[in-house]
Amino acid sequence: MKRELIQNIKAIPLEADEAIDRTGFLSAVVAIKPKGSGDLTIKVTHADTKAGDYAAVEDPMLVVGGEATVKSVASGDLVKFDLDLVGCKPFIKVDFEGDGEGSSAPAVIVLGDSTLAPVEDTPSGE
Repeated sequence: MKRELIQNIKAIPLEADEAIDRTGFLSAVVAIKPKGSGDLTIKVTHADTKAGDYAAVEDPMLVVGGEATVKSVASGDLVKFDLDLVGCKPFIKVDFEGDGEGSSAPAVIVLGDSTLAPVEDTPSGE
């Protein structure tokens, strides 16, 4: 079971305005360690191609079991968002807004529920 988990996820450090190729992945966990205090909101946009026009994901069920905004985070907290990517286009961008983000907060996205196993770490195309 442990080996199946390792072979079926893909972890990617998040950079500002970075396009993530989520092709073949149905879910994700996004984690951020804020450097500021206050409210923190996750914003997810999607497009058909890496260089395409990104539009907000309007799915009210995108954030599983929670809200897109976490109230009153403290600097150094670990905040995570579980995302249901079913229905999203192949490329997504994840951004954060609010006082809780802070400057250059470290963040990662872990893509899961791969349609192919094991996951191969190949360069993404458009």
